[in-house]
Amino acid sequence: MLLRMARWLRMAGHDVSNPPMDADDLDLMQIAKDEERTLITRDRDLAKRCRRDGVDCILVESSDLDDQLREMVLLGIDLEMRPERCTICNGPLREMTESEPREVANLAEDEPLWRCESCGKLYWEGSHWARIKERLERLREG
Repeated sequence: MLLRMARWLRMAGHDVSNPPMDADDLDLMQIAKDEERTLITRDRDLAKRCRRDGVDCILVESSDLDDQLREMVLLGIDLEMRPERCTICNGPLREMTESEPREVANLAEDEPLWRCESCGKLYWEGSHWARIKERLERLREG
């Protein structure tokens, strides 16, 4: 329901997990409790249940990604770009050393490169990086 927003929150350095696809409301609430997480949902009934049962929860009103991210800003969630988490699996990113093999074509030897410690995905400051940064800045200011 909020997978795209989760990826953007990860770009801002937030530890955002995705629940199992077959999880029901009770499973989601238990996972949030066990992992000491705030459950983020668009499901009003789930949000009510969380509040009733003492589970930290944020109800997101909008279906539009930019509006969803603005809602996070209004709640005090920082959206400054910090590449610390894999946008796909949420694993921690580690900056690669210059001595490690670089598998990215046309990337300068001294350019920063990060690898997800969980899934191995590579990240670098490509042309998309500036657009992501600009969008996050616009959302923070807007």
